[in-house]
Amino acid sequence: MAKSRQTRNEQPTRVPSEEHEHLGNLAAELSRYDVRAEVVDERSPRLRVSNPSSACAAEDVICERREHDYAFIASFGVYLGSSGSLGVTAHKVAWLVGATEA
Repeated sequence: MAKSRQTRNEQPTRVPSEEHEHLGNLAAELSRYDVRAEVVDERSPRLRVSNPSSACAAEDVICERREHDYAFIASFGVYLGSSGSLGVTAHKVAWLVGATEA
């Protein structure tokens, strides 16, 4: 019987999805604000954004494919913006975690 190239302890390599790429672009745009933004790959990728000035100000943003672009959605289902409007979307996310004023 042939042996697999992967060892038992080795995880399969995951190819980043387009959603992962767009979340990374949003994270880069959020670098203008005083927040932490990290793409987390679980079942589906999400951007975990937190305000280091607050113990409880955090938000998970997901990315969904739409007809002409990608949409960013807050964890509670509110549309935050699209991949074509990263600056506006980043401002909304920063506002959600209390890192900027409206």
